[in-house]
Amino acid sequence: MPIELRHLRAFQIVAAELNFRRASQRLNIAQPALTRTIKDLEYMLGAALLERTTRVVGLTEAGRWLLREIEKPLDQIDQIMNRTRRIHLGTAGELRVGFNDFAMNGHLPEIVRDFRARIPEVDVLLQDHTTPQMIELILEGELDVAFHTGPYHHRQLGSFPVRHERLVCVMPSSHPLAELKVIPLKELQSEPFVLGDPETWRIFHRLLRDFCLRHGFDLRVAQHAVHSDGIMALVAAGIGVTLHVDADWIRHRQGVTVRSLKEPHPQITTQATWRRDRAGSNRILSQFLESTRHIANSD
Repeated sequence: MPIELRHLRAFQIVAAELNFRRASQRLNIAQPALTRTIKDLEYMLGAALLERTTRVVGLTEAGRWLLREIEKPLDQIDQIMNRTRRIHLGTAGELRVGFNDFAMNGHLPEIVRDFRARIPEVDVLLQDHTTPQMIELILEGELDVAFHTGPYHHRQLGSFPVRHERLVCVMPSSHPLAELKVIPLKELQSEPFVLGDPETWRIFHRLLRDFCLRHGFDLRVAQHAVHSDGIMALVAAGIGVTLHVDADWIRHRQGVTVRSLKEPHPQITTQATWRRDRAGSNRILSQFLESTRHIANSD
């Protein structure tokens, strides 16, 4: 017969109470059953753990040593079991969230704050990826939810829009076009552009290029940057202009000027996407999606 957790737990309680009646009450089992459990443990170990008299129960030397050695592992098992229950209930665990620049500069920080305020024991692990990478990681189960530039349709995925962005022109504050309130797109055809990294930003680049080509010109790229703040730093330095989604943080940045575009332009949508089969069984994900919908609908 292998030693089981119930044998060690029973011994721990008997050693704490030094009384079989009280120990059986704590364990919610009959006293004869508890006595058999302790005897089975002693038999399997080949060692006496308790010294018994008609009135007193004490620990042998072997019993004292065993008690010291099992107390920490049993406490750890209790913690593991409790956390497992909380994960099942959706009150503890972790959530893996993918994002891109537009999401991080949009609603995502507010969504994470709202979610963590309600469920503080869930660790939100944020991972920066491109949209194609995020979709692949969602399908492979390596991400729980992704905030990406959309739309993106797949039968295994659920999604909804989190934010609709407006495309604007951003230029150095000293640029002659900054005198205009609205920029005709044709005024940008000879301008050098600062854009995001071609690999990371390729979906957004495709959208910009299609927009410009429909109006008779292609983008002339002067320099790339990895993230939005790098793009704005290069624009402020006079390297070129850019087309970007509108945001308060850009409008408050020194050295750049934001202007609306005259022509109707494509709408940029940030979407939340997850695997449909995960939402029903993962309570943490379901609650995070509730926070996301709440913030998105309050925009």
